[in-house]
Amino acid sequence: MKNKPICVIAILILLSVAMVVVFIFVHKTRDTGDVIGPEGNKSETEEQISSDTMIEAQVSSDMMTEEVESSMLTVYGEMNPEELLECLKQSVVRIEAEVSDEEGGTITWSGSGVILQMKDSYIDIATASHVVELTAKPLVYFANGSLAYGSVLAYGKQSDVAFVRVELSVLGEDNVANLRTAICGDNEYYAELEQGELVYMIGSARGVAKDIVQGNIKEKEQFVELFQNDMLLCEASVVGGMSGGGVFGTEGKLIGLIVGTDDTVTVNVAITDVLSEYRSI
Repeated sequence: MKNKPICVIAILILLSVAMVVVFIFVHKTRDTGDVIGPEGNKSETEEQISSDTMIEAQVSSDMMTEEVESSMLTVYGEMNPEELLECLKQSVVRIEAEVSDEEGGTITWSGSGVILQMKDSYIDIATASHVVELTAKPLVYFANGSLAYGSVLAYGKQSDVAFVRVELSVLGEDNVANLRTAICGDNEYYAELEQGELVYMIGSARGVAKDIVQGNIKEKEQFVELFQNDMLLCEASVVGGMSGGGVFGTEGKLIGLIVGTDDTVTVNVAITDVLSEYRSI
């Protein structure tokens, strides 16, 4: 019994030492960040999520930078591709032709066209000849919502093109707002185009200038037996109703008219041939 006080004291000393060790360990783990929870650092999973979020933010930032950098000098001034397309659409029209069917009724053919010239008294439009070959008075729908009957001026002698004129006395001079004449590439410009260059094809199958297809130049002068002519070929596929629509380069210049397509390639009349046929009339 004499040794009891000594034992009690020894136990108390051991408990005190144990408490000190526990305190030091807990304090150390919190400082090093190994403790998981509100008072510690993030878990490995949380760190990965945080890292991914920062990567996404960086990608978004890069995309914004690319979008700003995508602005370039076009024939309409400095603008990005979306703004350029809005300008190009103002020169594209929809053409409808009512033709007789075998049963004595009528059916409506539809196609597209591009405004080549606007004068004080008329608007001249280029289209594919097969769009208007069975009518002399096609109905033309413009991008600003106006419409009027036009007349076929001429058909191409060597190319699948035709030209339609809309008199302003029929359309109304007040109905030409927000329309544009396509800016055509000349012979020198066309000669400098290269294979693989990006192009925009705009037509009116679903509505005026509602169809936009992006493609690339495949060949600038490829003989196509169906058309018996050298044609501009582009790697892209358009839909019916886009015939007569425009093929535009990234600077906004018209470089061709759509006349045919298969699953992968679109056949177009080169702008050099379009202008040559237009000058001849």
